[in-house]
Amino acid sequence: MLIARGNDVPTGNSISRLPRLVLLLAAMWTSATVLAQSSSGEADGRHGAQRTSYRLINLGPGTIATYPDINAAGQVAFSMVNGGRTSAFFHDGATVKNIGSLGGGITYANDLNEAGQIAGTSLNEHGVENAFVWSAGGGMLDIRAEPGRGRSYGWAINNRGVVTGSFGDSARPFRWSIGSGVEDLGVTPAFQQPSGRVLNDAGLIAGVTTIDDEFTRVFAWTRGSGLVDIDTLGSVESSPVAVGAGGEVAGNRLASWDDGGDRPFLWTRATGMVDLGIGRGTTAWVNAMTPGLHIAGGIGFADGRQRAMSWTPRGGMRELGTLGGRTSVARGVNAKGQIVGFAEDKAGAMRAFVWSAVGGMLDLNRLVRRVPPTLVLEHAMAINDRGEIVASSNAGLVLLRPDRGHESGHTVGPLVAPRTVEVGAPLQASVSFVDGDRVGTRGVDWSWGDGSGGAARRIDERSGVASARATHSFSAPGIYTVAATVVGRDGRRTVVSQEVEVTAP
Repeated sequence: MLIARGNDVPTGNSISRLPRLVLLLAAMWTSATVLAQSSSGEADGRHGAQRTSYRLINLGPGTIATYPDINAAGQVAFSMVNGGRTSAFFHDGATVKNIGSLGGGITYANDLNEAGQIAGTSLNEHGVENAFVWSAGGGMLDIRAEPGRGRSYGWAINNRGVVTGSFGDSARPFRWSIGSGVEDLGVTPAFQQPSGRVLNDAGLIAGVTTIDDEFTRVFAWTRGSGLVDIDTLGSVESSPVAVGAGGEVAGNRLASWDDGGDRPFLWTRATGMVDLGIGRGTTAWVNAMTPGLHIAGGIGFADGRQRAMSWTPRGGMRELGTLGGRTSVARGVNAKGQIVGFAEDKAGAMRAFVWSAVGGMLDLNRLVRRVPPTLVLEHAMAINDRGEIVASSNAGLVLLRPDRGHESGHTVGPLVAPRTVEVGAPLQASVSFVDGDRVGTRGVDWSWGDGSGGAARRIDERSGVASARATHSFSAPGIYTVAATVVGRDGRRTVVSQEVEVTAP
């Protein structure tokens, strides 16, 4: 599955403007800088289940637009590009809902809290970006700072419903809550274009200020201190990724233009900014951190290899291994020390993994139950403390739940069709699926993206896997989104799709 746009993640070579969207990977054991502070109390992965099996739930088709978020209740917020539109969605644990927009055609879900509230950015009816907060009960609320102050962006929300982001054509950071509305956090001579990016439940906001319209530098804000430059190492660039429960800030920095790549840091009031090292590599970076300071990320090597990385205050930095290939990257981590990401296998194919100290790195494709043989899990992106995992696949975004014997409905594999076809030539398309709860499937509906479609004439079943096939010819060149909707007897509808380019003969 492709990923179109990130929520701000470093690339591993220099600090990107999109710090949350990067693909990185893993191999051995090493140690590095350990902060001179007490243990976080966070698990180190030894409590992770070694051989958990999973049931799979299809969340949605298309190209991933922002990294998904999952909370403790198993609710998921995500954004997808499909059929030329970028939309945001909320999975409440049972069904998926399109959360709508502020009047325009693009919506990004950037963060999700434990109450199921989403912070993000949507185009309004005039095509201008506006920050919003959304909930199932209240819908989408426009939280722009002032109607006349131009665009605004909502980047993060904490469990108290406080949102941070930036507003104005020349960025200014804001703090928003339902009680106080938008608060302008101000600018200073040192912070002329600041933007809030992440925050914790205590209200500490970390963000970046843009220098000379190009470089970024990390800051922290509290009501007592205001905007404070926390880059005490004198980096040429720095950017935050996450804030700990105690006000710690983790992120990535570029020490000098000659240094070659990013280096992870952790800032506390007691220690200032501490460089966490690069292990055996030439560069390293943070992708995620728990409130208890367990960090997941990657290490890069001079020969182009990458290794998934874990760091804790007690254990320091360690490589996590691979699935037999050259590269791996850690993307998410939970309070039990389980880490997810992606890794290459021996054949060089991308595979989603889950790692624990007990079980090591495991290919999630080997742990899912009752899925079509054509479905491949490619990149595990988020994990909650119940061990539920959000991952990309060749059938779209999916949710993996530890199998506890519950019924899961049908699981749908990818839509299989040629990527290109000539006008007038028959396009052969197929889809396969498995009924996890054995209640059966009512039908399959086809849509060809040109206004035509219809129900599948027959559904075949072999060895517990059902499939449907269809043929269509297009009358004009263009890009069409071909979709198959599998309808269960319980009425649940699961859509998979693929774009097809139709060319002139």
